[in-house]
Amino acid sequence: MTAYLQQLAAHIKAEGYAIPFIPADSQTGEPSLAYTVGLHVHQGYELAISGLDYKMSGSVLNSLVERLLEQQTPPAPAMEIRGAAGGGYSLRLRQTDRAFPFALLRAVYRRTPPVWQAVWPDREGRFPGDAACTLSAGAQHLL
Repeated sequence: MTAYLQQLAAHIKAEGYAIPFIPADSQTGEPSLAYTVGLHVHQGYELAISGLDYKMSGSVLNSLVERLLEQQTPPAPAMEIRGAAGGGYSLRLRQTDRAFPFALLRAVYRRTPPVWQAVWPDREGRFPGDAACTLSAGAQHLL
């Protein structure tokens, strides 16, 4: 673990943040999780996404970081970011209320800064919590 944390710290120093990925657990049904580590040092927040594969998670989080920096707008509840997910889909931001999924933030910084989760919609553009959203409850965890 120490070697991994050193690699993570080196990546953060070089790039400004890193994106660890925790794969889905087929035994428990827990979906995947990816989140930024280090972004809060300059931006005051971290970003997370659940339920996507490794490549898509990294791509979406990098795109989201880029768009928020371009707009120079901090995340806000129910903020929608168009096109960050590809395919013309928007992402909706929500502040997380659980710190335990972000163990690497605590390992590196000894605290958990504000984390904003990007949730993705169903094929009709409806988000979890919207009426008639067709995503299963296990597709992405609301953190």
